[in-house]
Parts: sequence; structure tokens; C-alpha cells
Amino acid sequence: MDFNVSKKGEKKQFNWSILFMISLASIVMGIYRDGVAALFPFVQIEFGLTRAQLGLYITFLYFTSSLFSIFSGRLVDLKGSKWGIISGVLFVGILLILHYIVPNYIILLMLAAFAGLGLSINPSAANKGITEWFPQKWRSTATGIWSTSFPIGGLLAASLLPLLGILIGWRKAILFPGLLALLCAFLILSFYQNKEREKVDFNKYDANSISFWKGLNQLINNIDLVAISTYGFFLGAAAGAITAHFTLFLYLDYGLTESAAGLGFATVHFGSILGRPGWGLICDRFLGANKRKAFLFIGILFILITLVFGLFLKNLNPSFTIIFILAFLVGWSGRGWNGLFYSSIPEMVREEQVGVAIGLSLLFARAGMLLSPPIFGYIADLRNSYDFSWLFLGLVFFLASIGQYLFYIKAQRKE
Repeated sequence: MDFNVSKKGEKKQFNWSILFMISLASIVMGIYRDGVAALFPFVQIEFGLTRAQLGLYITFLYFTSSLFSIFSGRLVDLKGSKWGIISGVLFVGILLILHYIVPNYIILLMLAAFAGLGLSINPSAANKGITEWFPQKWRSTATGIWSTSFPIGGLLAASLLPLLGILIGWRKAILFPGLLALLCAFLILSFYQNKEREKVDFNKYDANSISFWKGLNQLINNIDLVAISTYGFFLGAAAGAITAHFTLFLYLDYGLTESAAGLGFATVHFGSILGRPGWGLICDRFLGANKRKAFLFIGILFILITLVFGLFLKNLNPSFTIIFILAFLVGWSGRGWNGLFYSSIPEMVREEQVGVAIGLSLLFARAGMLLSPPIFGYIADLRNSYDFSWLFLGLVFFLASIGQYLFYIKAQRKE
């Protein structure tokens, strides 16, 4: 099979076959991550759960996913991207099938915790695969396209699984993503391969010769990696606040119905899906692959939107069309940064350390996602409105974007 490598071993401009397989695995992961949540009403009825108890499933899933992201990245560095992609999707597929026979909610939470291990492997493995197969000038675009996989999987799950749950029950419905994961693992096993490392690079660095803690210490002392990971905290904070509160913002502040507010949030998802490859393409084609400029433009766009939300929107009494355009731009800016962010990490570390570096950066981004929703909501409770919440979030995001522009990326020099 041709993996878009020339006779001299050089990478071609864009490797669609590799990107398709990497993205397919992540789509399956997205179907699981959001698919179970789409079936929560059925789970709630069967086990007699409160909304808080249902939320524990996502808590267990993300806690283990975040906790083990660095260790999973180390395994990917040692075993290769193919091993990581297959292991993650196969592990999740088996656990999804086990959901079919789960006797109680406690066991379901345990399965969620174990599934978090599989989810923790996927970002490191996918980014390592992109680093191996794509030249630097196309990595932002490739990573942007890949990063749409999770929300695409989420949209598929939200559209199809509840319908299947009504027709055949949630236990049988959840077998479909489980079997799809097993099929995906088989396809990747058959058609994907790790790119052989050039001997000159192998002689410079052997991932097996460095202990995990020594390698992690090197990454922690990498100023550029720490700087972009810190910026990732603020990117994650914006994404977390938007995810948790945008529907409530439309429902409580503007009096939209539940369905209309939900449609507005769906528009945010749509903007996110288009923004991830869109920003990568803008960065690679029009900004000379200069990510610090792209991040600055994201910060400028986001603060302009939050200024509208915080200062002007209520007084304008906007139409649905204006609100939905703004919702799209919120997704484009506040949740469309993933491709740029994850493609930045490999530029700052050796190729053999990409997995651990991605895991470390995920810790920062997910910390922001976990901390921002209560703070954003607390400010809104004090004001009985989300106006100051948006202004505060936009200002912090903008200042962080200026900071990364001033201090990031020394490693941009490196090819």
C-alpha cells in the first residue's frame, strides 16, 4: 500500500490515507464519549438515578483519561502510533460491549473509569502518527482535520443512538459503537503502519534508553512546551465555560426555548467542527505556518464576540439569525483551536517524546476545562446575568493570547 512516501523516503505534501485511518479511530472514540451521554435518559430510568449521579459517569471517564494521559503518551512513544491507536479503540470497544451485561450503576462507573484509559491513549497516538507522516508545513491542517473527529462522532451518536435506544433499548444500542470500534481496530491493524525512523535520528535518541521520569523532567524543563501548555489551560478554560453554559446563557438571558437554545449550542458545535481545520488551513496557507499569529487572531476574534455578549447584545434585542451567527463564531474561535494547539506540541520536542508531551499538554487543557465552568457560573450568579462572565472570560483569553504571541515559540525555528 502506498503511504505517500517518495523513493527517497520524503513525506509528500498531504497523506490522506493515513489521516483517514487516524481520524476514523477518533470518530469511534467520539461516538463513545458522547454516545453514552446521549443514552443517559434510558440509563436514568433503568437504574433510578439523579442527574448528579448520571454526571459521575463523565467525571469517572475524564478523571482517569486525564490522570493517565502522560503515562499513555509514554507507552505510545515506546510502542508506536499504530499500537496506540489500535490499543485505545480496541480497549474502548471491548468495554462498550461489556456495557450490555452490566448489572448496576456502580459497575457502569467502573467501566467508565477503565474506558478513560483507552481515551487517554488516542490523542497521543493520533498526534504522533500525524507528526511521523506529515511535514511541518501541513501539520496544522492535518491536525485540524483530525480534531474534528471527536465532535463528528458526537454528532453521529447524538443523532442515531437515542433513536436506537427507543427502538431496541439502550443496552442493544450501545453494542453498535462497540462493534464499530472492533471493526476499526481490525482495519487499522491491516492497513496502517508506523513510519520507520531514520537511522540518523535513531542514533541521536533512543526512547527506550531514557527512563520515564527523566524524560518527563526534560519536558517540564522545556520552557517552550510549558509556555504553550500554560496557554492550553486558558484555551481549555474557554472551551469548558462555553460547553457548560452556552445553552443556559441563551435560555436564561435571552429567554429562548429549550429547543432553540439547544439549536444555538449545536451551532457552536458546527462552528467548532469547521474552525478546527479552518484555522489550520489559514495558518499553513496564509500565515506561513506561524501559529503564534493564528492564536493571536483567535484571541482578538474571541474578545470581540465577548464584548458583544457582555456590553451590547441585550440592548440590541437581536434576531435569531444574529445570535446563531455569533454562536457559530464562538465555536469557530473559542472551541476551534484544537488543531493549532496539538500541532504546536511536536515542534517543541523530539519526535520520540511527542506522546508524553501531548499527554502533558492535555493535563493543562483539561484542568482549564474542569475549573472554568464553576467560576464562569459563579460570576453569572452574582450578577444574575452572564454579561460579566463573558467579559471576564474574553479578557483573560485575550491577555493569554497576547502572552503567547510575545513569548511563544522559540521552537518555531526548528524544522
